Amino acid sequence: MRQRSLAYIPAIDGLRAIAVLAVIVFHADGLHILPGGFTGVDMFFVISGYVISQSLSGRPHLSFQAYLADFYRRRFLRILPALLVMLLACFLLSTLFLPQVWRSELNARSGYAAFFGLSNVVLAWNTDTYFSPGAELNPYLHTWTLGVEEQFYFVFPALYFLWLRYQGRRPLVWALLPALGLVSIGISTLQSRSEPLSAFYLLPGRFWELAAGAVLFQLIDTGRRWPRSVAGLHLLCVLGLVLVIVGFLWADRRLFPMPWAVVTVAGTVLSMAALVQNRSAPHFLQRLLQASPITYLGRLSYSLYLWHWPVAVFLRWTCGLEHLAVRLIYPILVFAVAAASYHWIETPVHRNYAALPRRPWMVIASGLAAIGLLWSSARWLSDNAQLLSLHQTRDTYTWYSRKYPVREPVAPIEDERLRNRRLFVLGDSHAVAYRTMLSIVSYRLQFEVIEHEQGGCGVVTLMGPDPADCAEEREAALRDIEARAKPGDIVFLASLRMPELAGREWTRGEDAAFQEAQSELIPKQLERAHVSAEAVLARLEAMQVHILIDAPKPVFKASPYRCSDWFNRMNPVCKPGLTVERYLLEQLRAPQMALLKTLQREHPGLYVWDPLPLLCPGSTCSAFDHGKPLYLDDNHLSGYGNRVLVPAFTQTMLAIWAPTNDS
Repeated sequence: MRQRSLAYIPAIDGLRAIAVLAVIVFHADGLHILPGGFTGVDMFFVISGYVISQSLSGRPHLSFQAYLADFYRRRFLRILPALLVMLLACFLLSTLFLPQVWRSELNARSGYAAFFGLSNVVLAWNTDTYFSPGAELNPYLHTWTLGVEEQFYFVFPALYFLWLRYQGRRPLVWALLPALGLVSIGISTLQSRSEPLSAFYLLPGRFWELAAGAVLFQLIDTGRRWPRSVAGLHLLCVLGLVLVIVGFLWADRRLFPMPWAVVTVAGTVLSMAALVQNRSAPHFLQRLLQASPITYLGRLSYSLYLWHWPVAVFLRWTCGLEHLAVRLIYPILVFAVAAASYHWIETPVHRNYAALPRRPWMVIASGLAAIGLLWSSARWLSDNAQLLSLHQTRDTYTWYSRKYPVREPVAPIEDERLRNRRLFVLGDSHAVAYRTMLSIVSYRLQFEVIEHEQGGCGVVTLMGPDPADCAEEREAALRDIEARAKPGDIVFLASLRMPELAGREWTRGEDAAFQEAQSELIPKQLERAHVSAEAVLARLEAMQVHILIDAPKPVFKASPYRCSDWFNRMNPVCKPGLTVERYLLEQLRAPQMALLKTLQREHPGLYVWDPLPLLCPGSTCSAFDHGKPLYLDDNHLSGYGNRVLVPAFTQTMLAIWAPTNDS
């Protein structure tokens, strides 16, 4: 029986092929043929639980130390070579072709963590879900599943060792894995509603899926088979595959992992139970799953999974995945790279398995050394992107707004009225986007800048109430300003105050897209914006500080950093262009400007600074000025755009702090 349970089962490779093809179709599909194709990952988890158990069961007589060492030796050789090559290739391609923007920084953190099986933890700490648009631009996103499995490997072997040793003498060990699986289901159920990122990415909410495959092997390996008739096995297989297909077609990402993962996990368990027990009389579906082309795809599944996502991401970043020609080339390219990985990396390691060092510690030590070396190489590539990149944004001085050492030939202005002044900056990422300008002006006027910025947490947005989920951060910032500000200091409220234009359906025509943007500024929202602004302004007025607000700046239909190089200008995201007629922007911001005038009448200490005429002096607003970018993306200023605004902002500061008779 032991030999029977350890025999190679071609149909399992067939299931692997179905799982990986479902995931690939889901990620590359523009027609939404398989809206639940992401559940192929859940199939992989069940299959992995079964196969790992099968592998461990062949070593029942080893000591615990030898058993663990042998297990990790085999896992290192199975997982690491192809994974490390993929990760280093992604870092190299990212360095060459991807702009070094905030998205790339987030991506790199998950990539670094993937070397150590922790990318799922990094992703769970971020705000983007697996299904967020921004997640499509992270070449390391898919490594979260490997993180879950690698963390499972730290827990499961010890549990399985207990079962191997004591299954016949301690009935309690039979309950250990199912009990932990039930606890995991409970955690997954609770987190799916309260902490969906943790439920999706972390091991506690996914343990039960791998455990389901392991329990299935335990039952079959010890002779607990059901049903025993061939007809029953055929029916069980069909039922299981139907459930898997239901998951592919209807799984709701908003209710995932629980309860929808149950459908796919149950379907995979049932179909595997039928397939591994029915060796003598395979039916049509089983013969199909055991066909040579399908089992070859199954053997290729690890490499296919490793490479399908990075290829899609780099196509999205560069030429775009929307073109029909690119969609046709994509599967061919993925298959070619995966086949190369399988035949040139995976297969040689497997073929020479016996010739590799038999002492597990040598393999493990070599693997850890390789991880450290390649992780260091990845860090070096990222740290030297400015030297190696083919992207225009390698010119960080021009493209990025950061706290640079002041390089402009400006001398500080000596004025007693400016001495010991402070500028408090409060707002969202648009406050961060003014850093270069603030660095230069604060150096010239010799005032201190104190920043309170939180991405996505606008203050006095003028388009509606300030974000409710930012209330805690906003309150902490206001309390800090109350504690530190002196009468006469300035509080600069810098936030996005225009509806964004990027990402809209420009194929319907410019008028329709602008009407859609304008429709978001309904009177009720503006009334709520007025009330929200009043609460902040009244509180600041009580501190006897000056209040400065930047009027809505131009926004664009596409991002300059994604559309500035020969390898990305043809990307469909760039098709709307990098220019906007000024009169359309003036119409779009008219309600906010009217609200600003009202607020100025109600709050005499409120100053409004309007950058739009400086960034758009003509009838057409462009994201570029004489070949240099005014903007980094569709709504955030570049370093060059900051420098364009320096003279005007300097005069605004002087007008508030050191007014002349003319001002």
